Amino acid sequence: MTVSREDYLDRFLDAVDSVESGNRGAISEDRWLVENYQGSFLPVVRIYIENGEEAVSAETVLLLASARERAVYPLVRDLSKRGRDSVRMACTGYIKTMEDDDELIPKLFDRIEHSDGHEFDAAAAKLAKIARSEDMARVRRTYGQVQGPMRMRMKEVIERIILRNPSMEDMRVFYLSVPVSPDEKAFDRFLTRSTEYLDVRYRSSVYPKSTVYMSAYNNVIDALMKMRKRLYNESDNLQYYDLDKTDRFDELSELVEWASDDLSKKTLLRDG
Repeated sequence: MTVSREDYLDRFLDAVDSVESGNRGAISEDRWLVENYQGSFLPVVRIYIENGEEAVSAETVLLLASARERAVYPLVRDLSKRGRDSVRMACTGYIKTMEDDDELIPKLFDRIEHSDGHEFDAAAAKLAKIARSEDMARVRRTYGQVQGPMRMRMKEVIERIILRNPSMEDMRVFYLSVPVSPDEKAFDRFLTRSTEYLDVRYRSSVYPKSTVYMSAYNNVIDALMKMRKRLYNESDNLQYYDLDKTDRFDELSELVEWASDDLSKKTLLRDG
């Protein structure tokens, strides 16, 4: 369960006050601040790297190192050369943490992809804490290949990556959808059904009208979302299919956007 921005920043600012009063470690050693950090909190937190007292700045850098916040890497690298003594030391520690993670992540993937049971769980738990945004594709590949508790472990990895990278939030529903293995015949059936649904049924029964009943609206919205998820999960599979599938993929993608735009302009009516 994630904490609210207000609760997190209240505790962080209390810790800032505590460090300024001489209580060293109030920021960097607070495990609650580490475990509940989210990338969306960074705009406020980073202020105390650049404008805080020396001890506050150093501890904030160490906090972000423990939380694996990579968005401040350029700033930290700069401060490691020009910052005050304790700040430079904290920045050196931050950089070392990220470099160690870069070496560890491929090893964790290897364990996840070639083990199960306790070894899989331990590797997935560690990966959840340190995986980078660029690791999402590989995480999702395993997510689609495993079942049951193992899939739940990989779901946690995906969710933690998103928490550390708020720019990925808009794609959450797609990242958490289950990838599909290449199956050209199944994809062909999906393309045929979906294209007919939009280009024939929607175009003839919904598109001409300026109003739509709520039940019909919800049905179309659900259908469009299912299509978007399937298209997202098939995009990497196109390389294995005949070239005409790419053309039909693009055609359906355009139809989905057309129908979505048209639906958004209609007046909703209550059923009944």
